[in-house]
Amino acid sequence: MGITQEVTERLRALAAGEGSPEEASAWALSVMEGDAPELEEENVWNALDQLSGADLMLDPDTPMHGEEQFQQWLQEFLKNVSVT
Repeated sequence: MGITQEVTERLRALAAGEGSPEEASAWALSVMEGDAPELEEENVWNALDQLSGADLMLDPDTPMHGEEQFQQWLQEFLKNVSVT
């Protein structure tokens, strides 16, 4: 699975409340350290940047981002990329 497809799947899972923000963040940071050609695509890089912060907390009990925000990220990503 390519990075673009993986970003889509992770955003869909987070938007549906089924994904782990911590896992998505760790995955995104790992991918961003790589040299895959897809990282040159601004939309992919921006989505990875957003995912890398998916686990940020406002305080110990309150996540900064929730399903609604993840849905917005997904819509923005899909608007600007072709996923096969």
